[in-house]
Parts: sequence; structure tokens; C-alpha cells
Amino acid sequence: MPAASTHPSPSPRTPAWLWPHTLSLEAPLVAMLWLAALARMDDLALMPGVLPGLGLAVWLIYLADRVLDAWGVPEAALSMRHLFYRRFRWPLVLGVIPTGTAYLLWLALWVVPSGLLAHSLTQVLPIALYLVLYSVTSIRVRRWLLQAGILLLLFFINALPIPLSVRVTISLLIATGTLILISLRWHENLENYFRKELAAGLLFAFGCTTWTRFHTLGSEGPENWVQLILLGLLFISNLATINAREANSEENRRRAQSTLRGSIALCLVALLAIPLDYLPATLLPLSLAIGAGLIATEIVWQNRHRLSPEAFRVWADIAVAAPALVVLLLPAHSTACCQ
Repeated sequence: MPAASTHPSPSPRTPAWLWPHTLSLEAPLVAMLWLAALARMDDLALMPGVLPGLGLAVWLIYLADRVLDAWGVPEAALSMRHLFYRRFRWPLVLGVIPTGTAYLLWLALWVVPSGLLAHSLTQVLPIALYLVLYSVTSIRVRRWLLQAGILLLLFFINALPIPLSVRVTISLLIATGTLILISLRWHENLENYFRKELAAGLLFAFGCTTWTRFHTLGSEGPENWVQLILLGLLFISNLATINAREANSEENRRRAQSTLRGSIALCLVALLAIPLDYLPATLLPLSLAIGAGLIATEIVWQNRHRLSPEAFRVWADIAVAAPALVVLLLPAHSTACCQ
């Protein structure tokens, strides 16, 4: 799609199948499907507010990410989705995002269990750091936001009703880490140390497994971490291949291919570890679903030259979402018999 397109919004020239992508609706749908699929495989009932809460949180994060990505970038250099967020940034920043955040706070404070709220708050700082470090293009603005955010966090921590020694310890750790980050200028070249798709994939997997981890707090088994790692492999592979297709450089293609093949190999290791009793049999349905998603992603990747970047993204997201949808459509005894 030519980046210099001059239409101000998804107009009639934009295909209908691109609307979910342009409006960032595909990520919330994938997150909700996988959250529901994990609950189905783990035989956990979903309480009211959990699914819409996760979907809305993911959507707001994606809105903020794309608004920040497009901020200050010339329109001629933007893709279709970023052009949309550049043109409509003020309605999004002043209207949609505050309204969505207010509704999300209502769900968090009065609908979902209080324990789940506390569990979910642990993800706020990593997500905020992700947005500042990966989405803000200006080094100067990034440094300012990082400093302001850390000061706000320190104020919040010291307002909590916890022992003074704990508050001081946490504050010193955060302040020291921030000083190291800024003094060594790691935030200016973060992509060289930790790829954006790796950070985003792990955060996405962490959000999708929140409900499962909330129900198994204190468990000594490896199930939670293996679930997180397997889902992370799927999401990281998805983001790496999409980025490589859009960037269209040899280095990105090699990195995406090695990421995808490595993820498939690790998934096979998990599948082999289950019959050898190194991993519990309860992980078999998830391992099979992740394996199917990775193979589908490989098929889409091999056909990338036949697809436009927009079509490739849509098919890559379908490859990630389809296994979760299949799990939800299967009869309950089908997943139980695999365990």
C-alpha cells in the first residue's frame, strides 16, 4: 500500500477486511480468544468483566502505541494504519483513550475480583516502560517521559500502606535502575539489546495468562511458566514475521525465519517432554495448539511474496487466533481426553 496515500481515514477505497487492522481490533480479539482458550483447557470459569477487561486493556495499549509511533513522523513515511492514527490523534488522545480508560477502571474496581486487580497491576510498569522506550521516537521526549514516569511511580509507591523499609528498598531499586538506564544511554539504543517484538510478545503472553496465574498463585509446578513461554513463542514469531514482511530487508527476514524455526523447535521439545514426564500431561492441548499456530505461521511466511504487507498481517493474525478458536469450538471432553 503506498505510504503517501492522501485519504484522511479508512475511506471507501480501504477494503472492508482491513478495517479491523486499521482500528487495531485484531490484537484484542486474539488476546480474548487465547484467554478463553486457556480457561477452557485449565477448566477455569471466566468471571464477568475478565474478557472485556483484557480486550479493552489490549486495545488501549495498541491505540497508545500507534499514536506514539505516528507522532511527529511525516505523513509520507507512514503506513495506512499509522496514517490513520496521525490524522485522528487528538480525538483518540482526548476522547477515545480517556473514555476507554475510565470504563476499564470501573471494571477493575467494581466488577473483577480485587485479587485479580492487584495481580494485574504488576503489569502496569512494564507496559508503561514499553510504550516510552519503544513507541516514542524522540530521544529527548523519551528521556523526559521516563524521568517523569519514574517520579510518579515513586510517589505512588511511597503512598502505599506498606512498611517504610519496603517502600525505601523498592524506591532505591527503581531509582538506581533508572539512573543506570539513563546514564549508560541504554534507552537510546534499546533495539540493539532487546527487540521490540520480543518485548511485545512476552507482555502479550503475560496478559493472556493473567487469569490462569491468578488461579494458581503459590503453585510450585512449571505449568504457568511453560504456558507463558509457549504463548510467548507464538506471539513473538507472529510479530517478528510481520515486522520482517513490512521492513522487507534481508537482515529482518533472516531474524524472523530463525525466530520462527527456533520457536517450532522449542515447541517440539515441549511436546517430547510430556510423554517423558518432564512436563505434566495437562500441557499437551496447549502445546498442540501452539504447534499448530506456529506451523500455520510458517505456511503464511513461505507465501509472503504472494501477499501485500497488509494481507500478510491479516493472515498472520488468523494463524495465531485460529488454534484458540478451535479449542473453544471443540467439545469439552475433547480437550479433557488429551490431558
